[in-house]
Amino acid sequence: MVSPEEIKTKAARKYKDFLRYEIDLLFGKPEESFFPLTIRADTGNVNDDLLQRQKDLQSLIAKSKNKTGSGYALELETVQSRRNGEQTSISRILFETKDDFLSFINENKSYKRFYNTIELVKESHLLSNEKICEWSKSHLNDLQSEPESSHYWSDICLCAEWLNKNQDSKLYIREIPLPVHTKFIEQNSKLIQSLTEKSDSAVSFEDTFGLKTKPCSVRFRSISEKVSLPFSTTNLSECQISIKDFECLDKEFSDQIKNIFIVENEMVYLTFPKVPNSICIWGHGYTVNSLNNVKWFNSKRIYYFGDLDEHGFDILSSYRRFYPNIQSFCMDSNTWNKYQAFAVEGKKLDGNKIPENLTTDEKAVFTVLHNSLKKRIEQERISVKYIKDSLSHII
Repeated sequence: MVSPEEIKTKAARKYKDFLRYEIDLLFGKPEESFFPLTIRADTGNVNDDLLQRQKDLQSLIAKSKNKTGSGYALELETVQSRRNGEQTSISRILFETKDDFLSFINENKSYKRFYNTIELVKESHLLSNEKICEWSKSHLNDLQSEPESSHYWSDICLCAEWLNKNQDSKLYIREIPLPVHTKFIEQNSKLIQSLTEKSDSAVSFEDTFGLKTKPCSVRFRSISEKVSLPFSTTNLSECQISIKDFECLDKEFSDQIKNIFIVENEMVYLTFPKVPNSICIWGHGYTVNSLNNVKWFNSKRIYYFGDLDEHGFDILSSYRRFYPNIQSFCMDSNTWNKYQAFAVEGKKLDGNKIPENLTTDEKAVFTVLHNSLKKRIEQERISVKYIKDSLSHII
C-alpha cells in the first residue's frame, strides 16, 4: 500500500503541471479545473495480510486531510472480502484544493514567488500578455527559484527595459548606467534578453544590443632575423595587439613576411625554430574566428600546426573556410607513425563528424586517429629537431 511519503513524491511531480495550469488561468485561457487532483497509487487489496494492511491504512489515514484537516484526502468505502471479512477500502486519493496541494508538498513560498514575479513582469509591459504566457511556461525553474535579493526581478525588468530603449549605446556592459552591481547583467544576460524585443537573436548578447565587447587580441613573434616587429626602435621578441590593429599592420612590415605559422601550444609557439621572412602566431584553440579577416594573409603562405587529433583537424578545417590556401604542418602520416608511441586518449568530435575542407591525405590521417584507441598526439611531444627537419622540406 502507498505510504504518505510516496504520495508526497507523486504529488510533487505534478507541481510543474499545476504551474502551467496557473499560467493559463492568469492569462484567461479556459481550462478544466486542476482540482480535485487524483493521485494514482497502490491502495492495497482487501485480501492482503490483515495486520500489515491495518497498520499501513492507519498510518495513511492518520496523516490525511480526513484527520488533519489539510493535505491529501481519502475517499473510503466498506467492502466485504473473502479472506478478511468486512474491510475499509480506499477508493480514491486526492487533493481537493490548491491550498491542500501546496501545503502538503511544501511549495507555498515558491508558488508565491512564482505568482508575484509573473504579476511584476506583466506590469512592466515588456512583452504582450500572449508572449508573457509563453515566456512564463519556458522559465518555470527561474520563476520558482529563490532570487538573490528582494529586488532581483525588478532589476531584471529594469535592465530589459533599458536595453530595449538603448539598442546601440556602444557601451561596455559594466558602463550601463543602472543601479545594479557590475556583474548583474553578465550573470543574468540570457534571462534579461528573454524579456526584450530581441529575445530570439542568435548572435551574442553584446552584438544584439550594440554593446562593446572585450577586444580580441593576437600574440605573435618574429621568427626571422630580418623581420622586426614594427612597434619599437628596439628589437621586440614578441608582442600582443588587438585583432583590429593586427589586421591593419603597416604594409612595410607585412610586405617582409612570406610565411605565417599558426601554432596551437604556447611552448611550441615560444620555441618554434627560426624561419626566414616569417612570423609565428599563438593560435590557442578555437580562436580561428578572431583571425578570419586579415586581408594581408591572402598573399602569404600560411601553415597551421595543431595537435594531431580530431579537434586539431577540425580547427584546420575552420581556418580553411577563410584561407583556402592554408596548409597543415606536422599533421601527416609520417608524424603519426613516428610519434604514435606518445599517443594518449583523446575526445571525438561531437556527433562523430568528419571535418570539411580537408585534403585527401588529411582525411586519411583523420580516419586513422578516429579509429584508434589512443587518438591524440599533443604537439609538445614532437621534438624541435623533427620540426626543423619538417621545415627544411617546405621552406
